Amino acid sequence: MKITTQKLAVSALLITANVLLTRVLAINTPIMKIGFGFAAVALCAMLYGPLWSMLVAAFGDFFGALIFPTGAYFPGFTLTAAMTGLIFGLCLYKRENTWLPPLTAAAANCVIVSFLLNTAMISLVSGAEYTVLLATRSIQLIVMLPVQAVTLLFLTKSRFIQSQVQCRRV
Repeated sequence: MKITTQKLAVSALLITANVLLTRVLAINTPIMKIGFGFAAVALCAMLYGPLWSMLVAAFGDFFGALIFPTGAYFPGFTLTAAMTGLIFGLCLYKRENTWLPPLTAAAANCVIVSFLLNTAMISLVSGAEYTVLLATRSIQLIVMLPVQAVTLLFLTKSRFIQSQVQCRRV
């Protein structure tokens, strides 16, 4: 994994975008978040792959928790954020420009990470019953799955982003 000044600068901007889109420009409640922070992680995944997008997602969650805390810091959420980066990287990095990779990434992230794992983390932190939380967080799943799918489709089809991704591969 080659580290360049440009890669660090772009990553810093994507971490900042992730924090702002997740913590400031989103709907945050104790049991759900509805926002576009995932788009910064997805863009990083398209540009730099799974390992780097895991780092960007984890740093975004960590810095977001420090700068805009909504309670005590819990590393389980940083782990699930890193898993989002991994899923996006595996699905979107160096993949053909069809509809299947972004839809797979959105479905895997929304169901596995947001719905199942983040609900488990909320249950651990709050002491609330996991199955009860699943019922209430199903609203987030219903809202965020199409939002993520459409956003990821847009990002993968964007000519500007595709030109940037192609420049990184050369």
